[in-house]
Amino acid sequence: MKCPACGYNEEAKYNPSKKIQELRSKRSKFTKKLLRRVINFIQTNIPSDNNIRSEYYFYQSISKIDDKTVDWAILRYLENKKPIFDGKGFKYLAAVINNHHKNRDTVSKNERLMRGKPPSVVIMEED
Repeated sequence: MKCPACGYNEEAKYNPSKKIQELRSKRSKFTKKLLRRVINFIQTNIPSDNNIRSEYYFYQSISKIDDKTVDWAILRYLENKKPIFDGKGFKYLAAVINNHHKNRDTVSKNERLMRGKPPSVVIMEED
């Protein structure tokens, strides 16, 4: 039986490189590029996350999240850079991605209430 959280399967032989490749192949070209960039950045700056098992657990934890949400979270993570220098790596980024996926509709609704909607487009007719 396969664990939905970490991807461990007791019947199959454990090969994280192959599983990472399978999970990566399901992503779009732009998302693959962002993932490669953020993984390299995390593994370079956070020594405790510089192993293949951490990378695999990260891929597994975001496997059911759509590319748009993953792109948004990675771009915010790379733009800020503060979490990296605070030692927040794969688990932090996976939590950001999962929480944004769960709360996206509510956050969007609250932002609309706080800031308002843009005015609708009115087409003027000329006589």
